[in-house]
Amino acid sequence: MRRTIAGFWWSPTTEGNSALVVTATFFTLGGLLGCLAALRTAGSGAEAMGAYLEQFLTVAQAGGLEQPALPSLFWRALRWPLAAFLFGFSALGVLGLPLLNTLRGFFLAFSIAAFGCAYGRGGLAVAFLLLGLPGLAAIPAFLVLSTQSFSAAASLAGRAGGQGRREWPYHQDYFFRCGVCGVGVCLSLLLERYLVPVLLTGAAGALIR
Repeated sequence: MRRTIAGFWWSPTTEGNSALVVTATFFTLGGLLGCLAALRTAGSGAEAMGAYLEQFLTVAQAGGLEQPALPSLFWRALRWPLAAFLFGFSALGVLGLPLLNTLRGFFLAFSIAAFGCAYGRGGLAVAFLLLGLPGLAAIPAFLVLSTQSFSAAASLAGRAGGQGRREWPYHQDYFFRCGVCGVGVCLSLLLERYLVPVLLTGAAGALIR
């Protein structure tokens, strides 16, 4: 029974495991590069970032935060998982998905590290509310989409290269996982729009120096 469930969520094959290793490795590499970049620029921009965060938290404490516009919110929530999904339908995904995962890890880690360098624990708390809380649903969805899309792209590349018969990568489980990931992305969008501003307003007083 356990094997059946595991196979439904992800095909227990060498190709599937390899795809997971590739996407996770490049995401982690991007995260490390993002942290290093934030540390290198911390000295020059720390004061400006600190002043910005203090002003931001003051506005939040006064209840003056505005909800982001829906088009902007949709774009921020959908651009990464949508790109990962589309790469799964082209052999170019073999090259594009590692780059996409590196960039996703880089920008996420850079933003969090920049907050921390500029504002210490308060900055990390703000980063968690702004990025980490929606990311609890968005990041796993992105990684699942990236992994199965890389596996599909590798299968297409093998077919194009004439490397024997490859199993057709698109099946019911493939699109079911896409649907589950879509739910995760929608959840992150709802968290960012409705819960994050409320939590920031409540926590701003404790975070202001």
